Amino acid sequence: MTSKRRVPLVAPLCLLLALLLAAGCSKKEKSSQGSDIAPSFSLVGSDGQKVDLSNYKGKVVLLDFWASWCPPCRAAIPHVVELQQTLGPQGFQAIGLNLDENPDDLATFLKQNPVNYPVAKADETVREAYGGISAIPQIFLIDRKGRIREHYQGFTAEIAEKVRKAAEALLQDGA
Repeated sequence: MTSKRRVPLVAPLCLLLALLLAAGCSKKEKSSQGSDIAPSFSLVGSDGQKVDLSNYKGKVVLLDFWASWCPPCRAAIPHVVELQQTLGPQGFQAIGLNLDENPDDLATFLKQNPVNYPVAKADETVREAYGGISAIPQIFLIDRKGRIREHYQGFTAEIAEKVRKAAEALLQDGA
């Protein structure tokens, strides 16, 4: 009788395991593997100029998904500004992709906190293309060949250091 009880439990467990494996295989992995080509986009920047990822081909690109109401996002901005200032001459380009609902919030924030890189409002298409951005901040590092090489969620001093080291390594790589 114990064998009959185990059979009904084994089948649902096997099904659950199969579903988990299938879901894990179908999801794009955002890691340092460098196998994912960064989805292209063309958006209108906060300054009215076009922000087109293809314009930065051959550069190491940092994409920062953020919003002005998000404390960790605001904490990351000075670090991104500093990276742009120090690494920009070596072929680095930061791009801010803002998720504020109200465009006035972005304009007010940038007036009080100027940045040295382009910022554009990320639309739903861009958010979905980068894995359905629902938590912020999220930072993607893209190599010179347009491959996503690193992906970070959240912001701490440790993440700031990891981003810097990874960006410097990608600049040195030349690939």
